[in-house]
Amino acid sequence: MNPRLAILFGTLISVPCEAAEPTAEQADFFETRIRPVLVEHCHRCHSEDAERLKAGLKLDSLAGLLRGGDLGPALDLDKPEASLLLEAIGWKTRDLQMPPKAPLPERVRMDFENWVEMGAPWPGSPDPVGEV
Repeated sequence: MNPRLAILFGTLISVPCEAAEPTAEQADFFETRIRPVLVEHCHRCHSEDAERLKAGLKLDSLAGLLRGGDLGPALDLDKPEASLLLEAIGWKTRDLQMPPKAPLPERVRMDFENWVEMGAPWPGSPDPVGEV
């Protein structure tokens, strides 16, 4: 692995969940690897702008992910591996597979796992984790 990438991932993963403002590296990770996927694959059905919001779930803000929808919170920052978001994009259960037509590539799913494990930093979020 490239030493610079190892340092970046080490920094991203070691930041505590309580960090309200992401580091520059976390912000870049979110803006280049997470937000584009949410916009392309999720916002049509799960955002403030959705014509018809599905499952009561909004994925266009950190507050929306933490609040969750019909099945409960999409993120569990205390137990990241238990997050419904990761279950859904991992196609781990037949009844919860997102996006519904085809699974996301493995690299994208790994990016989301890393992002959730680092505390789901969301640049510019007006709603810090502790206040949702």
